Amino acid sequence: MVFPMHSNTLYFHGLPGSGDELRMAGLSASQSPKVIAPLDFQALDDFVAKHGKVRLVAFSLGAFSALQMAATRPGQISEIVLISPAAPLELGEFLENMAGAPIFKTARASKVGLKILTAMQSTMAFIAPKILMSLMFAESCDADKDLLNNPVFVSCLTAGLRQSLHHNAKSYRHTLAKYVQPWAQDLGKVQCDVTIYHGRLDNWAPIAMAEALKSALSGRTELIIEPKQGHYSTLLTALPKIFAPA
Repeated sequence: MVFPMHSNTLYFHGLPGSGDELRMAGLSASQSPKVIAPLDFQALDDFVAKHGKVRLVAFSLGAFSALQMAATRPGQISEIVLISPAAPLELGEFLENMAGAPIFKTARASKVGLKILTAMQSTMAFIAPKILMSLMFAESCDADKDLLNNPVFVSCLTAGLRQSLHHNAKSYRHTLAKYVQPWAQDLGKVQCDVTIYHGRLDNWAPIAMAEALKSALSGRTELIIEPKQGHYSTLLTALPKIFAPA
């Protein structure tokens, strides 16, 4: 499904991540939507007041923000497009199969522990970003690993890591702490149509998460599976389709 770009679209990046995700996918300024911070309900309200009902596009943990907004403000959301979405952890036995499992477990267990872990990752993002990325992608599929040979992708991901883990660390930790708590009950409140792009080889948000979301959402939901893609490779495949000119 291809959606023409229009002015009433908001984008939620992954965590860690930033609006540079749009640039790594090769979107031009005219194609790129407005980016707002995770769980920034006031920014949504202000945008809707100016533009009317809004379409939400979200990547990875950005899906948490998009679905929370759709659940609490159903009259403001026209549709949602999710890419490699992270579903509520209580919907299945996902955690042990997720590359970010240590982070999510720490977020569940201790605010202090999460703060320490984030500080360590932040240091690596500035001092040794390539080492940090190598660790992140160690168990990823070939399509994701190949992206580490793309200078634009590496530059954009580095910027995203530094933004989330350092400049916006408090917001990053707050959103993670909210995400790991039960929230599946909110999915039934989402009234708009949802389209999900997901890589079958995703090791950050396993494909079972997309399937669980499709089952749990009450409205019309379309799941588009990319058979040979992982987490970030699905992002780079999906974004140009979603924001293709009309």
